[in-house]
Amino acid sequence: MSQWSNNNPSQDRFHYWLSYWNLLTSLVGRDVRARYRRTLLGPLWAVIPAILATVIFSFLSGLVLVDTEGAPRLAFTFAATVPWTFFQSTAVRIPHGVLANGTLLRKMPVPRQVFPFVVLLTTSFDFAMSFIVLAVTLQLFGIPITGAWLWLPLLVFMTGFLGWTVGIGVAAFTIYRRDLLHGIQHLMQVWLILTPVIYSAKELENGLQIVHSLNPAVGIIDGFRRVLVFGQPPDLALLASSMVITCAGLAVAYPLYRFLSQYFTDVV
Repeated sequence: MSQWSNNNPSQDRFHYWLSYWNLLTSLVGRDVRARYRRTLLGPLWAVIPAILATVIFSFLSGLVLVDTEGAPRLAFTFAATVPWTFFQSTAVRIPHGVLANGTLLRKMPVPRQVFPFVVLLTTSFDFAMSFIVLAVTLQLFGIPITGAWLWLPLLVFMTGFLGWTVGIGVAAFTIYRRDLLHGIQHLMQVWLILTPVIYSAKELENGLQIVHSLNPAVGIIDGFRRVLVFGQPPDLALLASSMVITCAGLAVAYPLYRFLSQYFTDVV
């Protein structure tokens, strides 16, 4: 077996991860069940945060007379709130997910990369539930399904990818110093203000060009809105910028997470 592993390192890594597939699926199932166990509304809690945020954001955008480019205000906001909630939940919950599994880390040699993926798959479930409600809402407003929806798999992937990148970067530090664990929610609130969730990306482009070009969430959120509400393809330049910046962040966050996670069992 060792000779085979040395001659085939890529296959050895594949079988190594495959051996933990059951662990990954069982942890995801455990987390999903734990989130909604003994609740009256059950999985509806996956949708409620996005709905409440949409109502609040729509009310605020109405107060400041945000230009919705002719789209219904609720649909305009909901189309951006759902992917933003997916991104935010992934980024915020990954550090908590790593900490929550500290006991498991001490008991068995589990690859540390499993826990961020568990959170990502759990938040993906929440996103799927919210997206169903979003799709129905768009139909109620008379917004049809168009060929632009074919861009959705890429946009969903980029949203999860960005949230996972931010999450593992924060998790690498929060194991040792919990300041970021307490501050990540506040950082995400600032990030929300700098992202066109409540307002249009055109307004951000006209006023804060640097934020518009360097914020990787801009192209993704604007892409969802273009595809879902306006039936248009996303801005490819913004998407490319988002991907480049996210990959650059991953190039720093992932090696840092792998290096520091070696010592997780000493501190969790």
